[in-house]
Amino acid sequence: MSATTPRHPDSPTEMRVQRVLIWSGVGMIVVWLAAFVFVAGFIPPSPPSSTADAIVRLYNSNTVGIKLGMVIAMFGSALLVPFGVAVSGQLKRIDGARALADVQMVSCALLSLEFITPIGVWMATSFRVGGRSAEVTEAMHDLGWILFMTVIWSLFVQLIAIGAAILIDRGAAPVLPRWLGYLNFWVALLIIPAGTVLFFKSGPLAWNGVVGIYIPIAVFAIWFASMTTVIHKKLTRQIAEAEAG
Repeated sequence: MSATTPRHPDSPTEMRVQRVLIWSGVGMIVVWLAAFVFVAGFIPPSPPSSTADAIVRLYNSNTVGIKLGMVIAMFGSALLVPFGVAVSGQLKRIDGARALADVQMVSCALLSLEFITPIGVWMATSFRVGGRSAEVTEAMHDLGWILFMTVIWSLFVQLIAIGAAILIDRGAAPVLPRWLGYLNFWVALLIIPAGTVLFFKSGPLAWNGVVGIYIPIAVFAIWFASMTTVIHKKLTRQIAEAEAG
């Protein structure tokens, strides 16, 4: 194989595995929706300006739901890893994108861990609400939200790596469409406000604001849906071509 020849190492069986794994990203969104909205009641988020007593009431009013919701959300966060593996499988087919595929995968794994960390903080907060001062509960709750929102920088690096890999593809038949590369850059731009919520206790840029959380969540979901749909279709075509010989 020459240095300029794209790498196509995957067997049809391997590609079928990747075609299953790519859906784990959408699975994460569905699991998170159930966990944060319907079980824990963490969406919409409590305002950053909430008093310590209000935060204690939040945990006391739904202690079991919050505990169960966080367990479910932690499982959902782990689904990022198989999604990242499937994405890397496509990026490694692009000539010159091997390093970017590795950056994407490591960033995705970090993001999974970084989401698990604040969820663990909320688990600890719900574990012994009545055995500590309201101010400690408030501080732990705040820590969870700040960590949860500001982890976007690993995702930012992942998005830039994917976008760059797609756009450097100069093959006659690009592995992934160029519009998907531009989408990754746009999503990277639109999630930046989530990383700045530390500076706001109210308004659209706070962790419960339109710009602070809802736009980033919306584009995150659109990104998952777009990546999943495109890569699933691409893998289906690649499997058919491999089996046709």
